[in-house]
Amino acid sequence: MKIGFLIIASEVLDGKITDLNTSIFASFLRSHHLEINKAITVRDRAEDILQGLATLFEDSDVIVTSGGLGPTRDDITKETLGNFMGRKLEFSPAAVEVAEENYQRFSRTFPGREHGYAYLPEGFTPLSNSTGFAPGLTTSHRDRTFLSGPGVPREFRSMLEDHLVPILKRLRRSDEVLGHFIVRTKNVPEEKIFSEVDPKLWDQLEAFGEVSSLPILMGVDIGVKLTAPTAAEFEEKSTALRSLFEASPLKPHIWGFGRESLEEKIVRRATEQGLRFGFAESASGGLCSHRITTVPGSSRCFQGSVVCYDESVKQSLLGVSEETLKTYTPVSAEASREMAAGLARLLKLDVAISVTGYAGPTGGDDGTSVGTVYVGRAVRGELSAHVYHLKGDREVLKQRFSQAALYALLEEVEKIAEG
Repeated sequence: MKIGFLIIASEVLDGKITDLNTSIFASFLRSHHLEINKAITVRDRAEDILQGLATLFEDSDVIVTSGGLGPTRDDITKETLGNFMGRKLEFSPAAVEVAEENYQRFSRTFPGREHGYAYLPEGFTPLSNSTGFAPGLTTSHRDRTFLSGPGVPREFRSMLEDHLVPILKRLRRSDEVLGHFIVRTKNVPEEKIFSEVDPKLWDQLEAFGEVSSLPILMGVDIGVKLTAPTAAEFEEKSTALRSLFEASPLKPHIWGFGRESLEEKIVRRATEQGLRFGFAESASGGLCSHRITTVPGSSRCFQGSVVCYDESVKQSLLGVSEETLKTYTPVSAEASREMAAGLARLLKLDVAISVTGYAGPTGGDDGTSVGTVYVGRAVRGELSAHVYHLKGDREVLKQRFSQAALYALLEEVEKIAEG
């Protein structure tokens, strides 16, 4: 089944907002073993929308659009879809009923038939909107199925979940399973993976399906697109792929399989082991804590953090000695170990991670360069520290500092889990 996606949003092309709906739609389809065949972004202009529809119509079984269903003058999706199919816009009692239900859900009164929501092109069916006011719509035209949803991401997501699933089930022609096998690696550049670490890997993976390599923050996600006639055969291929990676020289750099994020894996594994952890953050400014607390359920394992940006905070709250700060400087292995040890005592942690470094624009008075960061670890009384020399501007370096800290945390959590 080929699925086309038309994003109608001048704001995206003007850089005023970021397109989230493509990611939402791709994730939704992936969960149903499908994928977007082609996506086009156009402005809220009739000629651009018509051109996009014509392009997608050529080779799509299903065409989904997002945007342009609101009540303002630039919301012309319905009218343009009607023109594309040669259908006139007309008053729709069914659309009024759906719009009234949408408004009642938010304790609002629908204005009535003079409102634009009351009109649909001939032969279109209105769709309820469980998170907003604008009805969606669907129809068929010359063996193509159309579904239009609002541009607001949360409304677009609910439109897919509420209405697209039964459409896909009705149209699906086979039981073929499509999915992506994802391997997540750390601390090795993309070019070294396939040229130095495991030169045979790419060819081995291509025997299973289309291979992709996506550099991410201090790591690379390697993906293989798998197809199989049945779910059982899909699992067999996935198992064989995992065995291939487990036997690869790349294995020491693999931190995860699948789409689970680094933060999600840390929270899951720490919770499974009943561990308590936290951060002493200087150079990362609280970013580690922010990333962990975006995960639901993180309160079961994350106890808290100290953002110890100033030396006085390192001393007063974490017990870093004045002698250490003067002799070795605040950006040192010695300071990072004392920061981690102090946090572990303060919050009674199993694992404490500290971050101290230079994010720029200047480095240390002792000549330490921008991008230098020490990640300290205190794990049930055992102290250690590692230094990293990273590249980037201030914002990028803060992200990389936090990534190094989270990698360190996951390593310690996994060591405890393995006994």
